[in-house]
Amino acid sequence: MNAGGETSIYFSNGGVCMAAVYKEAYMTPIGERLIRELIERKKEEKKRERSVTFAAWIATAAFALMLLLLFSMEESNVGPAIMPFFRSDYGLTLVALCTGASAFLIIEKKKRDKAEKEYTELRKEVVDRYEEIWNTEQLRAYSYPLFEWLEREHDVNLYHQ
Repeated sequence: MNAGGETSIYFSNGGVCMAAVYKEAYMTPIGERLIRELIERKKEEKKRERSVTFAAWIATAAFALMLLLLFSMEESNVGPAIMPFFRSDYGLTLVALCTGASAFLIIEKKKRDKAEKEYTELRKEVVDRYEEIWNTEQLRAYSYPLFEWLEREHDVNLYHQ
């Protein structure tokens, strides 16, 4: 927010770019805080989703490597050499990599689920408090272009719960 109560939130209505000069022009102060927090929570949710995807790829690659090594040992009639392999430094490293990748995936999934839950709860609160945040006809006129901007720029859908 700039000095004098100005804000830098811009949204488009049918291709025409509209700027709210004062935050009071498009929502109540509590609404502004809720929208900013909603955007932050959506960013956190997306960040956690990328982390889960990354962790899943690492875990999949580690397990695929382990299976590839196990199958290559079986085909070369070195089946009895599996236990010594896993006792070797390479085998222990591979098992540790698989275990670590799986643990990382589980931890990141829990963080993603928490971030998704927090975002969903706040989004539901904003939708439920629509009448309070946009409490006049003038403010309601600005709400739908703001909703469009939020969906387009931040993937935040406030049209329904």
